[in-house]
Amino acid sequence: MKKVLVVCGNGIASSSIMVSILQDYLKEQHIAAQVDKSSLMACNTDTFNSYDLVVSSTKIDNPAITTPVIVGAGLLTGIGEDAIFDAVKKALTE
Repeated sequence: MKKVLVVCGNGIASSSIMVSILQDYLKEQHIAAQVDKSSLMACNTDTFNSYDLVVSSTKIDNPAITTPVIVGAGLLTGIGEDAIFDAVKKALTE
């Protein structure tokens, strides 16, 4: 099973919404994944790198993170949501 980490500034509101939307999408696509959430401040490089995919509300600028990072702010606004879903599906199925 793939592991996805959803992060936002405080790990409360935005990440909770993104987790819910992602879980619904993954279920529809029959992609088995564990989806966790956290705040950006609570995560270190090892935490990020222990996941198969990171979906963040903002850009993460850390070259030591080897896990693919997708900026998922569009999941909150609906703008560009399909492109985010496509990137998530590609990251978890290839």
